[in-house]
Amino acid sequence: MRALVVSVSLATVLGAPTAVRAEPTDVVRRPLVLAAGELDVRLSAEGNLLPRRLGQPLSLAPDAWYGVTSRWTIGLVHSSRSVDRIDAVASVCVRELEGQCERAYQGSGLDAVWSWRRGALAIAPRGRLLLRGLEPWKPAVTVGARVRYAWGRFGVESEPYLRVGLASRDRGNRDALVVPVRLLVQPTCRWALGVRTGWDAELAVIADGWHVPVALVVRVRATAHLDVGLEAGFRSLLGPQNNHGQSAALLTVGWRGSLAE
Repeated sequence: MRALVVSVSLATVLGAPTAVRAEPTDVVRRPLVLAAGELDVRLSAEGNLLPRRLGQPLSLAPDAWYGVTSRWTIGLVHSSRSVDRIDAVASVCVRELEGQCERAYQGSGLDAVWSWRRGALAIAPRGRLLLRGLEPWKPAVTVGARVRYAWGRFGVESEPYLRVGLASRDRGNRDALVVPVRLLVQPTCRWALGVRTGWDAELAVIADGWHVPVALVVRVRATAHLDVGLEAGFRSLLGPQNNHGQSAALLTVGWRGSLAE
């Protein structure tokens, strides 16, 4: 009888849930929001891929997010990746090209994400307040949601959002609809490979001004806290306004962990 009581007690202790939040090693199933007190800091190098203009323009863009609660994450963003664009022009610009990246500070944004649904189908509504340019002044807001469906080693991600220009609408700060899609597979633990595509268009020319980006995606969770990601491809490979000359590579290195550690 005593042995039975001891066995049940051990099973209860070993099987009891703990307060520690253990993230899965599955890259495709990583939570869409941070845990309370968790920090995610990233630095992205964004550069042109065309051989005759390799690395021109070139920018280094810092992003940072903080888990305010278990459901709310807020952030300060500068990169093209943070607004789901394939581009080489972000803050801070370190190498310019005529007509592109002409000043070091290109703009930034405030980001807020709320976890509505978790699990295989995860949904997190998201809003941003952006400063897309200084001359002219281009403030904008975005409203959308992060969505991910994962099964086994496979995942599909999307983040459709509507961008609304608040000023200088007649000088390039137009309303737009952005619908990025990523198809991912995790061949082994800590690695994910995939393709990024989707559909983008400014609402004023939505009938004949839409375009489809295409890029390769690599994600590596190098250690428990260190992430490395790469997206390389074309901003507008398909569509009525396709431009094969707009290609970029976005290399991101990030640290993610609890400030209490």
